[in-house]
Amino acid sequence: MTDQDSNDTRSAKLKQRPSHLEVGGKFAPIENRFEYEKGMESLSPQERELVKELTNFADLCKYFEEHNRKLDVSFAEAVKQAAKLPLEERTARIREINQRLMAALEDAGEGTQVRN
Repeated sequence: MTDQDSNDTRSAKLKQRPSHLEVGGKFAPIENRFEYEKGMESLSPQERELVKELTNFADLCKYFEEHNRKLDVSFAEAVKQAAKLPLEERTARIREINQRLMAALEDAGEGTQVRN
């Protein structure tokens, strides 16, 4: 299987998202900033920090996608492994992954703009 074939397969699988990830679903993206902040306030400080890091991760992934930049599959594997860790360790691991993603952007050269 070529790299293009595996990318096409991954893209097809992503388009087959479960309904709970769609607009109105339990885990759908929150478009309204007020709702997002309200949800954050209901979390414990440790959970809030994890959600902040996960939001940063999602923003970085979105940036890579919008600029047609490929993400190494090692990032997906790292997030998968981080999900198995206790809360505080998971937060630290996601923060490390975000730092690696930011370094990858910096390696891309001058002119790359990312806002955190």
